Amino acid sequence: MEPSKAVREDHDGFGLLGMFIPAAHFLAFVRWTSYACPYCGKVFRRDYWTHGVKLGNGQCTCRECGKFFNDGSREWPELRAAAKLRVFCPPLLVGIWTGFVLAGILSYFVLPRDEHSLFVAVFSCLFGLIPIILCSPYHAIVVFRSNQRYERHRMSSAGETDRTS
Repeated sequence: MEPSKAVREDHDGFGLLGMFIPAAHFLAFVRWTSYACPYCGKVFRRDYWTHGVKLGNGQCTCRECGKFFNDGSREWPELRAAAKLRVFCPPLLVGIWTGFVLAGILSYFVLPRDEHSLFVAVFSCLFGLIPIILCSPYHAIVVFRSNQRYERHRMSSAGETDRTS
């Protein structure tokens, strides 16, 4: 029997506050997603990125009620290509890179040619990749561990099917 899935709830806590208080407009962008136990409702994780990708075996035991449920995480081989890309390029790092790309493009087309060159614009675009490159070893380790867990689980389930046959 398949365990129950975690309850996912999206929150836009400060949206209305930003509409009524002019100084609080920036709070309209503060959003999060809560994941709770389907049995007792205890929140076990909050994610501040929409549709964040979490690697894991999907099995979770509630600390409050002790019941077993599916937390929504998946192993690397089970993910689609877009989700795999989000593991290596999270939204914050993509935002930093996009800012450097826009700065490079704008500086190339807005400033006079004698002040800026194509080299500086390209360098700015490549410089924005530094956070992604620095985080890649960490993400590679996480993916490696996920692949190992997946293979262990696959091998153990194959062994169980052999025994029951």
